[in-house]
Amino acid sequence: MSEHWRHYEDKLKNENFNPKEFVQQLCKNLDNAQDLYSVKKVVEGIKQTHATELQKNVYNNYGQFIQTSKEITYLEAEMYKLGHLLTEQKALICSLTDDNLTSQKNEVLDISITEDLSIAKIVELVQGAAVLHDIPGRKLLHNGNVVELAEDEQQIRLFLMTDCIMSAAPTKSAWMSEAYKMVDLLELKNITIMDVQDRKLCFKITQYPANMFMYRAESEQKRIEWVSLIKRAQQDLKESVGERPDIELKQSRDDMVEGTWEENQRRAKFRAEALLELPEQLDVCIAQRDFDNAVRKLRDAKQDIAKLEQSNHAPEIKARIDSRLRQLTDMLTEVNMGSGMYAHGKASKKPVKQLLLLEKVTQATSLFLRNKSTSLKMSIRRIKMEGTMTLYITKLSQTFFSTVAAVGTEFKAVFSNTETGCMPSYVAWVESELEWFADMFSRQVFPQGSVIGHGVAGECVAIALKHADQLSQNGLDISFLMHRLLQPGIAETLKRNHIQIMEASQLRAKEEHWKKCQFSRQTGDIKKLDDLLKTYNVDLSKYCVSTGDDNIYVTLCHSVISFVRSFHSYLQDAKKMYNIRVKKQLIDSITSCLQFQSFQLKLAPPDPEIRTVVTSSDMFMNKEFIPAVITFLELQVTGQPVPQIRKILDTNDML
Repeated sequence: MSEHWRHYEDKLKNENFNPKEFVQQLCKNLDNAQDLYSVKKVVEGIKQTHATELQKNVYNNYGQFIQTSKEITYLEAEMYKLGHLLTEQKALICSLTDDNLTSQKNEVLDISITEDLSIAKIVELVQGAAVLHDIPGRKLLHNGNVVELAEDEQQIRLFLMTDCIMSAAPTKSAWMSEAYKMVDLLELKNITIMDVQDRKLCFKITQYPANMFMYRAESEQKRIEWVSLIKRAQQDLKESVGERPDIELKQSRDDMVEGTWEENQRRAKFRAEALLELPEQLDVCIAQRDFDNAVRKLRDAKQDIAKLEQSNHAPEIKARIDSRLRQLTDMLTEVNMGSGMYAHGKASKKPVKQLLLLEKVTQATSLFLRNKSTSLKMSIRRIKMEGTMTLYITKLSQTFFSTVAAVGTEFKAVFSNTETGCMPSYVAWVESELEWFADMFSRQVFPQGSVIGHGVAGECVAIALKHADQLSQNGLDISFLMHRLLQPGIAETLKRNHIQIMEASQLRAKEEHWKKCQFSRQTGDIKKLDDLLKTYNVDLSKYCVSTGDDNIYVTLCHSVISFVRSFHSYLQDAKKMYNIRVKKQLIDSITSCLQFQSFQLKLAPPDPEIRTVVTSSDMFMNKEFIPAVITFLELQVTGQPVPQIRKILDTNDML
């Protein structure tokens, strides 16, 4: 047996093995079936042995298979990274090309800007430089290109003036009238300039209290020139204005207190000296984020600022204080922008109160409403999508409209003492939030490409409109706005439901057998149908035939009864979603449905056996159901006559 085994195994292992020749050779050499059966056993044994060895090899090399697959995955990731790097290199090459074009453009700009410029000309060339007009007598001393060394190197232009230094970045929009856009405006009295020892061609400007700017000049000569010019400008400014410029305050009878004229003058001089120190004090408060103290100082100095005499230094002091006021306002406005943790509670009310104390009503209303918007969206996102659609819409509408109503009440309380009316800001905010709510509502109730059950969409719209009435307590009626925002979804839903009814009617018309419908008293179906028709004041009993058993026969065909059920759901849904914007579409849909169903009855076969059912069904549609639908629409839906549907009755009478 072992010899036969090795003999056949060698043949099967041969690379030139031919199955057909192998079988033919066996049939020639074997004498009977017993020999053939023994060869079969040998071949099966060889097969089993090799299958077992193959399984062992797969098991032994399983680890290698896993390692190989991991290496393949790693190679795929490396190829993806390589492709990403190639894309970045391509983008870098494109950006270098753009920079080359931009540099050529800047060279053209440099030709026109190196001339002797006035402040008015700088304001024309630099976007946002209108603040340079705040202080009269300001002149340009020097300007030139440097490279700002920040996170990304950026070529900018510095403008050195008698009391400040301005940095501006070139604009990339060729169609803009301004060649540059202002980046920073630093007062010379608040900065310190120094060389950078470990970096060539660089100098550093430090602004009190914490800002630092590092620039690289085009050459060593340019660097020395910039440093010397800035230091000379600082020295000239110090010599021209002195350490303590003299300013006076207007004195009125209300400012006079008991005492001599000299004492009142001393008090006025003391307040004037306090105004000189106010910009530095505000810088310290802003750097330490002590906004309460900064607001208090500005309010205390408000009357003194208004009484500054028109001296040489009064405009400069006012400009410095106004600059700190703008900086403080910007920080209060942006202190909690986009941060959910400040969106509610005292943390959001405090900046609003401070802005009101600074008489920045517009910024205060914007900050207040932005925080409320963030809080509202956070509350909406906490609602879980569980249960039925109507349950979710109830929670959604209740949360949204109750929050909006509460915001209106709080808004009136917070901004009640403002001289200017702020309610238009609240109305505009309500409209923007309502658009967001309508978008979320439509995505849930009017999903694209799918149809929710009859009655669900109408119920959801009715729930949302009911909760929207809460805002009427604040004198804000948004029902018309709600109808406008929901109109596209309502129109699409009515269209899809209309198509469903038409397709179902066509299918039932093909399968109609024109027989009386049988109902059982025990199931209660006949009672439900009777209650449905009572909604339209239609009596079903005249079409019912009772037998001795529990069955009741209705002399109406099956297609008519099914149409009445589905059409009833459509009408109830349309009643809840109706508004004047969808009137024409609704009337057209109802007209086409009723016309189609009536026309199907006219196409019934002229068979005497079914004539009773056809006649009864036709009479029910034209004499009972369609007039009842017209009355229902005129009284409970549109509130207006619907002559388009009444024409169906005239057409049917003619037929």
